Amino acid sequence: MPHFIRLVKFTEKGLNDPILYKNRRAEFLEQTKKLGIKIIAEYATLGRYDIITILDAPNTEAVIKLTVAQAQKGRTKVETLRAVTTEEFENILNKS
Repeated sequence: MPHFIRLVKFTEKGLNDPILYKNRRAEFLEQTKKLGIKIIAEYATLGRYDIITILDAPNTEAVIKLTVAQAQKGRTKVETLRAVTTEEFENILNKS
């Protein structure tokens, strides 16, 4: 399954009540489960992004659905990257 890296930054609305983060995260986890997306790792970070999540998704469509559903809530801004392992990267280069 394809891997994706989500770089998440909280909006003002998302920072409005940090106590609700636990409930919002549970909602996010439920949504990923419904879409067949598995969370490989999730980190709270300091700096440019607040949360980094690594996903294992069945396809790009599932990640787009997740991204749009989350964006509609207005609590986060997300940049999503498609990732391949370095082994996959080498295999792609060797095919030419």
